[in-house]
This record gives sequence, structure tokens and C-alpha cells, in this order.
Amino acid sequence: MNTVRADFYQRASEVRRYFRFVIAAANNEIEIAHKTTGNLSIHEQDELLKTLKASCYLLLYNLVESTMRNTIEAIFDEFRSEGIRFDDCREEIKRLVLVNFRARNPDKLLVKLQDIARDVVTETFVTKETFDGNLDARTIRETATRFGFTPPPMNTGWILRTVKDNRNDLAHGNKSFSDIGKDTTPDRLEEARKQTVVILFLTIRNVTNYLAGKRYLAQNVVANA
Repeated sequence: MNTVRADFYQRASEVRRYFRFVIAAANNEIEIAHKTTGNLSIHEQDELLKTLKASCYLLLYNLVESTMRNTIEAIFDEFRSEGIRFDDCREEIKRLVLVNFRARNPDKLLVKLQDIARDVVTETFVTKETFDGNLDARTIRETATRFGFTPPPMNTGWILRTVKDNRNDLAHGNKSFSDIGKDTTPDRLEEARKQTVVILFLTIRNVTNYLAGKRYLAQNVVANA
């Protein structure tokens, strides 16, 4: 999880710097000017600012998806490095493995299964299928339930629904950057950034504890009950 944590901190820092710039521009603390022709017109600045604010949601969603994908990959990397066997897994992991197994092509999977009780746990996992543009606080908590690690508190990250919806509207062309940016305030942006960072930090911490305590094993579920 050290690599996951380091990547998260780096990406979160990039997001914070961008947000500082956009919020400063929205609060008229800085002016955006063309190097050759000078200051932009009020209309040009207003339209550009809408795009910059809407882009904040793309950066935040990228942070959420990359961090959650890396976190789930880290869990399966742990399974692989520890040689975890199906029979030893807690019920949630067994259920997840069976769902993954059912979705795989048996002909392609067969050549990868040397020790089926061990390899089935990791070889049925496909990174690209982990999430599908629908990550918000509810999905993160559902992911925690599926794996059996502690979810973030219910009152954490509620604004991620807005982040996800705005990202999807932009990605699928349902709304323009201007549409989303015009109603986005600096305070709303900063609240979205803070909530995103907090819920991801808590998730990384909880997964770190989950792996350290090997709570993916059935025997440790009983021991920690």
C-alpha cells in the first residue's frame, strides 16, 4: 500500500495546485491574460473560467478512480504474493472470486490455473473491469463491503455524487463545460476537493489495516469478531 499512498498524495497535490489557481481566478485574485495581446475581455475570462471550474470535476474523478483502482490492485497483489488459497478466504472474498470466475472465458483461464485453489483467487481478477464510471461514496462503501474491509463513515464524501455526475455528463457530452461551470462556486469546488481527499485517505488507511491484519482470511474474521 505504500505505492498506492504515494501515488495518491502526488495526485492529490496536483489537484490542490490546480484548484488554488481556479479558485483564485474565480475570486478575482488573479487575472488571466494573453502573453501578446494582454488581458482577455470580461466575456472571454468568464467563459474560460467556466471551463476551468468544470474541469475540476474531471480531475477529482480521475483522483477517485485511479486511487480506488490502485487500492483494489494492491489487495489482489497481496493475495498473489501471499499465495492465498480459495478455501482460506473469508466469505466475501470467496463470493467475489466466484463472480469473477463466472465472467471469465474458461479456455483462456484454464492455461493460467496451475494450482486452482490458489490461482483462481487472482487469475479471475481483471483490472479494467473494477469500476465503470460510477464511483461515488456509495460505491466506495459497497466495495468495502464486498471485500470485507472497514468502509468510510456514512457522513463522509456525500458530494462525490455530484463529482461523478458532472464527470459523466462531461465525458458523455450530455452537458457542456460552460453548463457545469456556470453554477459552480469556489466554495463548492473546495468542499468537493476536501471531501474527495478525506474519503480516499480513510479508504487507504482502512485497506492498509485490512491487509496488515490479513482480515481477508476466514480465520482472522473469527479472531477479530
